Amino acid sequence: MQTEKYQSYTTEDFLNDPDFIRFMKHSNADDIQFWTAFEKESSNLDAYLAAEKELKFIYTAERITMPAAFETHLLGRITQSVDQQQQKKTSLRRLYITISSAAAVLAFVALGFWLNGASITVSTNYGERKSVTLPDGTLVVLNANSSISYPLLWRLKHERKVELKGEAYFKVVHLNKNPKQITARDRFRVQTERLHIEVLGTEFDVKDRNQTAKISLTKGSVSVLSLISGKHYILKPKQMALETSEEDLKIIAADPTVEHAWVDGNRKMQKTQVKEVLQEFEEIYGHRIVLNDPEMANVQIDGTISFNSEDEVLFTLANILNANVKKDSTTITLEPK
Repeated sequence: MQTEKYQSYTTEDFLNDPDFIRFMKHSNADDIQFWTAFEKESSNLDAYLAAEKELKFIYTAERITMPAAFETHLLGRITQSVDQQQQKKTSLRRLYITISSAAAVLAFVALGFWLNGASITVSTNYGERKSVTLPDGTLVVLNANSSISYPLLWRLKHERKVELKGEAYFKVVHLNKNPKQITARDRFRVQTERLHIEVLGTEFDVKDRNQTAKISLTKGSVSVLSLISGKHYILKPKQMALETSEEDLKIIAADPTVEHAWVDGNRKMQKTQVKEVLQEFEEIYGHRIVLNDPEMANVQIDGTISFNSEDEVLFTLANILNANVKKDSTTITLEPK
């Protein structure tokens, strides 16, 4: 087997690969050696690990039976309550088999319900960005302090739906071949705390934090519904849907290159106040910045700030505000020079 072909595999590709299936099912020595080496060297671990997790659930599922003590106790009570004749003993055995079989069926039904609701969650820490390839090939870039969840049995559920907390950029794979006949599987849905988003195949940025939600469209079209106000819009490129705790969902003009500049570790500022930058910094890095001079908060910034590290952001702010940076365990302070 060659490792090169697996570097571009999606989760669904792994699940359909006979060599990978053989490894997960039988764990032959040669397969273990090959896939162990692949795990150490691969740059495509997200898709591999998702497929591994799904097959482990399938191949390691065990028949759940009634506890032995319960079965013994039940059979004993039944035996005591009937005649000892051979004919009635035979009836008891049949009843016992029926009860055991019913318990096994119920256990498997319960397992099925659990699997149907089980999900895979990918999350990022403060200061971390991560790319995730979903089983359908859709690419998701997660911003720091964010998470995305999708069904464990994605390919069996015949729907594409994810739940997002924080911020992510989506490049959705287009599956529909006939615009006049759109199935549930063709639609791609994203749900946040405040928004329900539906597309067929497009690129867009979604952010939902601190009672503020927005979606900015790069290309294609997007249907967006507010779960708070019930307002619904169809977005076109260079438009943004925005909702806050003070305003219902509305459409405004927006530059998509500005909204998803964070994917490359940058923030593009257009008369952006320093207090907005500080809020973004706290969301991404988890640290609060205090300004000794309150007037600093209203200073406006134009241009690009690198958010690739805490120090880069602080260096830029210190130069813009002509301030010194002081740090302690929980707070960062900017003091005028």
